[in-house]
Amino acid sequence: MSQENPEYVSVPVPAHLVPAVYAFIAERSGVTAGAVAVPTAGDLAIRSPQGEQQRRRDEWTVEDLRTLISDRRDSVQVVVAILDILAEQPGTRVGYGDLAGALKLDRTRLRGALSGFTRVLKAHYEREFWPMWWTEVPAGEGRGSEFVYYVSEVVAKRWREARAEA
Repeated sequence: MSQENPEYVSVPVPAHLVPAVYAFIAERSGVTAGAVAVPTAGDLAIRSPQGEQQRRRDEWTVEDLRTLISDRRDSVQVVVAILDILAEQPGTRVGYGDLAGALKLDRTRLRGALSGFTRVLKAHYEREFWPMWWTEVPAGEGRGSEFVYYVSEVVAKRWREARAEA
């Protein structure tokens, strides 16, 4: 982009923060649409694909999470253990390998559990979104990429509450 127009640069931004960045730029630029106010970051977040995903992940209520905790399926219990780890540090990205190590699972077993969890969600919970985020990041020199996982503050708070009541 900078070759075509040196006035613009590409800046990597976490997908869930893109609407907030747009709102910040509009606010700083003094952009208005006549008498209509510039949409807030919250307005943009709700309308964006990332905002919709965040809303759907944040729809997990304390009761939903309690139900998840009590689900005895192996794949669900692996995710329960992952959520225990992630809820300790909301927003902090934890790598796939770190999760496998913390859970004392080999990577293949963890992959199978996560795949199984997706099937359980669709079949028994009628959901397509996990209560946690994941994204793929470079794993380091010559190691390809790795998935990292994290939860929002909203989900972490609800998770801790569900755990306290379980």
